[in-house]
Amino acid sequence: MIFYALDSVWEDNPEEALGEYLSGANPFMFEDLGSAIPEVYDTFCKVIVSEVDVSESYDKACSYIDYLNNFAVSDAFARISKEEWNESLEEYLSSEHKGMES
Repeated sequence: MIFYALDSVWEDNPEEALGEYLSGANPFMFEDLGSAIPEVYDTFCKVIVSEVDVSESYDKACSYIDYLNNFAVSDAFARISKEEWNESLEEYLSSEHKGMES
């Protein structure tokens, strides 16, 4: 979900530094749960160590973004309100996506 949210910001404002992060974080390069650059997903798993309830997902995403200490990523994520996040999350969870158990 973080990837989708940041990608939507990048589409409106294709900043190079954000694009570099998204390239490395791309979860669609491989069929498994991971990212184009494995360290990006490893870092995510280090910060988000347990299942995340929908009601706390925005706050957990903020914690992960803060942990990255990457101005471009932080600046982009700051443009996403909690309301927008929740609306997008509801749409995302209502459709089949990578990582869903069959």
